[in-house]
Parts: sequence; C-alpha cells; structure tokens
Amino acid sequence: MEATIVSEMQKHYPVLLKEIISVFSPQHGGTFIDCTFGGGGYSKAILEFPKTKVVAIDRDKLTEKYANLLLKKFPKRFSFFQEKFSNLREVVKENLNPRAIIFDLGLSTFQLNDHERGFS
Repeated sequence: MEATIVSEMQKHYPVLLKEIISVFSPQHGGTFIDCTFGGGGYSKAILEFPKTKVVAIDRDKLTEKYANLLLKKFPKRFSFFQEKFSNLREVVKENLNPRAIIFDLGLSTFQLNDHERGFS
C-alpha cells in the first residue's frame, strides 16, 4: 500500500514549486504553513531542507495517506491537521511566527483523475 502512495505522490507535481522555493528560501530554515496540503508536494520540498518545520492543513480526507508518509519521514518537523484552512487560527494556537503561509487554491490532479470525486 505504501509503495502505491509513494508512486501517486511522485506523479503529482505542484505548480510553481521552483518559484515557491525561490521566494520562501527554506534553505535558511523556519516554520512554514501549508494550508492546502493536497499531495504534499510543497511540504515535502520544504522539508528536504534540514532546518525547516511544516504545519499542513487539508480538509480532504484522502490527503491523510500522503501526510502519513511525511509524518514517518519527518516526525519532529511535520504536523498535519484534517481541517479547513479557514480554521487556521484554531489549529495553530502557539506563536509559530511562520516564514510563509502557502495557499494553493487550484484543483489537483488527484481530484481531476478520480471520477468518483465529481471533478471529471
């Protein structure tokens, strides 16, 4: 099952990833909030830099399987909340002082390719 999830994640490419990394400069460390986690592309790329932390939020129940992979790989630097990003204030209760907050408000390939989801 985990191999299938990893394969799905590799097929998903987040739009503007290079630009996000360039602008947010995670190589300098810091905490980042990913408000539309989806397949985890932004979160995963940010976590590749060792001095970073990511708080991720997504209301789509199907995204939890991707979040679990990152939780296994980065247990002390990644946290995930199954929640609407409009509830960000309730989710993030401590003063994180994030370096950036990401909102990717488009549709994902996961949603478009799954005929059961109603987007096809």
